[in-house]
Amino acid sequence: MKKRLVIAAKRPAIWQDTNIIYARVPDQGGHTTLALHLSILRPFQSQSQPLPVIFWFCGGGWITVDYNGRLPNLVDFVRAGYAVVSVEYRNSDQAHWPAQLEDAKAAIRYIKAHAARYGIDPHRVAVMGESAGGHLASMVALTNGIQSYETGQYLYQNSDVKVAIPWCGIVSPLTAKQRSNTDDLDYIYGKLLNGEPETHPDLVAQANPRRFIRGQDVSFLLLHGTADDVAPIQDDEEFYDDLVAHQMTADLYELAGAGHLDDAFLQPEVIKIMLRFLKDHLV
Repeated sequence: MKKRLVIAAKRPAIWQDTNIIYARVPDQGGHTTLALHLSILRPFQSQSQPLPVIFWFCGGGWITVDYNGRLPNLVDFVRAGYAVVSVEYRNSDQAHWPAQLEDAKAAIRYIKAHAARYGIDPHRVAVMGESAGGHLASMVALTNGIQSYETGQYLYQNSDVKVAIPWCGIVSPLTAKQRSNTDDLDYIYGKLLNGEPETHPDLVAQANPRRFIRGQDVSFLLLHGTADDVAPIQDDEEFYDDLVAHQMTADLYELAGAGHLDDAFLQPEVIKIMLRFLKDHLV
């Protein structure tokens, strides 16, 4: 059988840039330098206009950081016209909070400094993540303009973002520990903070995004499963109420029956909700 096909280019091919070192940072003891990496998904063909960018922060309880693990599931966003940057950040064995926040901001500054190289619009930046990565996305967005978290290179850039989309995100380390339906992961909060949440309110305050809400010009889309046994949905409900009380743009979608890190977050109807929110607010 021999046939000739006329194929219309209805969607772009996707290019993946991997193992890009965006920073070198000290480990916990300060004796070793760690290279931190990121990966970029973007259309293979050159674009006529630079693309808005979504920074992705994986989950893993701040203990494991598999920054490439979700990349196959994020292709939908590239097909819709976004570049996606997945960021490696230090785990809690390598550094305590706020090192993870400093890493996330360093990655954003790196990409803004190299925006022309990767065809990215440095003024249209969103952050997204799941679980511990959702916590990190919230913290990045609510610390826009706070210089004490800007460390490392490319300090002439800022790490400001316009949109945050946490999936099943941790909010307060204290209430997440107390309200969780499982005790199996209680230890992760002490490892992150270098102190137990119950006895270190000062450390909890530094890692609780609700403490940083002050009416910023950042739009939030919160996604949470009603059957989440790790990240209490009540925490996100209170987070949403705080955002709205400060006249910030915020939506909360509760996914009926969905658990922690559930496949529900990746279903087409949920992806459409995220894409619509990005279209409306990442301008």
